[in-house]
Parts: sequence; C-alpha cells; structure tokens
Amino acid sequence: MKRALAGFIALAASSMFAAQTVSATDSLFFFEAQGVAGYSSKENGAIYRSGTMDDVMQKNSIGFDLIKKFSGAAGDVASVGFQFRLAYDADMKKVEPQLFNAYLKGKTPIGDLWIGHDRIAFGLASYWDTHGDLLQPLPMYGFGFDRDWGGGFSKDFSKGDLKFAITTGTGMGFEIDENFLGSARGSFGVLNYDNYNIGLSFMGGKIPDTMGYEIMEMRKTVLIGGVDIAFNYNNIEQKAEFTYGVKNEKQAIAVFYRLGVNFLDENRLKLEAQYAYTDKDGLQNHTPGGGVTFRLTQDLTLRTMYEWNSVSDEHRVAVQLYAYFAL
Repeated sequence: MKRALAGFIALAASSMFAAQTVSATDSLFFFEAQGVAGYSSKENGAIYRSGTMDDVMQKNSIGFDLIKKFSGAAGDVASVGFQFRLAYDADMKKVEPQLFNAYLKGKTPIGDLWIGHDRIAFGLASYWDTHGDLLQPLPMYGFGFDRDWGGGFSKDFSKGDLKFAITTGTGMGFEIDENFLGSARGSFGVLNYDNYNIGLSFMGGKIPDTMGYEIMEMRKTVLIGGVDIAFNYNNIEQKAEFTYGVKNEKQAIAVFYRLGVNFLDENRLKLEAQYAYTDKDGLQNHTPGGGVTFRLTQDLTLRTMYEWNSVSDEHRVAVQLYAYFAL
C-alpha cells in the first residue's frame, strides 16, 4: 500500500505541474490568535484548553493561515495552503507547534487533486471547518481525522461531489511504517445553494492509535462506513453523522448530532447543542455538550462551551476569545 500511496502522490504532482506555466494571481494571509481558559471537574481546577490533555485543540496560541492561488490562460489551475500555530501547552509548560493545512491542490480535466496535509474523504469532517471552534465533531472522539498526510481527488457536480483519498492514517503527525488509510465519500446536494448535503462514506486500512502528535507503535485494522447529513432552514443549522464498522476486530460505532440556532444581524449570535456517542475498544461513551458563539466584531469572536464525558464523569467548561483577520 505504501507503493500505492507513493504512486498516487507522484501522479498528483505530475498532473499539477504538467499544466501550462502559471503565475500567481491571488493570495490571502490571515493572522490568528486565541486565548482559552476553563474548568474541569475531573482535575478540580482551572484548565487552559478546551479538550483533554492529549487533544490538540483548543489551546492558547498564535498563528497564521496562508492561501495562494495560481492561474493560467484558462483560469485557476492550482493553489497552496499553509496553516500553522504556536500553541502553549499549560500542562507540559511548553510551546507546541501545530500544523493544520499544508497542501498543494491542482485542477485537471477530470477533477481536483491534492497532496500534503488535508482532509480525508470521510464524513462531515471532509468539508466542515472547525479548526477554531470549541465544540468538535467526531474526529476529536476517535472516528476519522480532521487532517491527514497523503493525497486525494475530488470532483464537483451540480448536485453533489465525489472524493477519494489515500493517506497515512496518522492525523496531525507523520509516519509511514506499514500504515495506510483509504477513504471515499459521495454526496448529494450543495449546502450553500440547496441548504442540504447528504453523504455516504467508507474508510479502511491499517492505522496506529494517536494522541495529538504522538503516534503509537501498534497498527490496528479499520473498516468503517458512515452516513452524514447537513441541513439548514432559516436560522437553524443541523448536522448529523452515523458510523459503523470494526476497529482491531472490535465493533466501532459513533453517533453525532449538532443543532445550531442563529440570531441577530449577520448571524452574530449562535446557540449550539450537540451529542456524541461512541463505542470503540469495548468502551461506550456519551458526550453531550453545548455552547454560545458571539461575534464581537468582524475579526473577534467570543465562544463558550460545556461538555460532559460519561466515562470519566468529567464536567468541562471553556471560554475562548478568538481573533482571525486578514493582513
């Protein structure tokens, strides 16, 4: 499978650079900063993160987000993305570099190709950007990945899209040692135009357990399928996902639902509630939560979050002040 991954990346690279000579036409550079503090009943004190000690998001950090597009005679032909943070880990008392986007994307006659660190083709996380949010979807509960290293293909249609990816299955970290992950997702509906999107996903491979950037030695076989839906109506947003399969020959199930209601002009105020259920490695966990998001200005957002974990019986709250603006 490592040969397949290398071949896919080589094909993607050759397709991108086989295009006619391009020139830079547009670039966007954003500055990002966040302050996070909260309380954990399990730790019986203040915390300076939104998740557990092993989670990457969210922590006090500064960073940037760069997007650069290239065009030729026929229009846009390629883009580069690079999103990076320096986060302070208050538990370990150290600065932690965090790399999110690090990709090269190119347009071909048959579709778009990417290589680097980007989204896999599975579930809501294949298109839902939550990198600045306190409440998180299923990848933060051990089902899927927010980003992964490898390559992928996507094709947009008038009423949906199709995506494939071959990646390492290591998430934020990078390692190739008998590990691989294949994923595919097809969807119907364009959320921005039709106000709904329904997706069917599959992923399978041999992947390690990960804890943030730490990659464990053991490789586990996974084969999981999933259905996801996003639906907007007036000021109400709903997202749901169900996955079922096996991980290391054990049943793996996840259920996710998020309800968001927008208020005020330009949807400056949002109230959200969500529920996540996971059954993996023989352990069942219920995680209900909720939060409030208020955009103080165009560039500055205040978020709050509450979450309860049934396994650890932990009640966790967090407050975040988040800045994101163009330079």
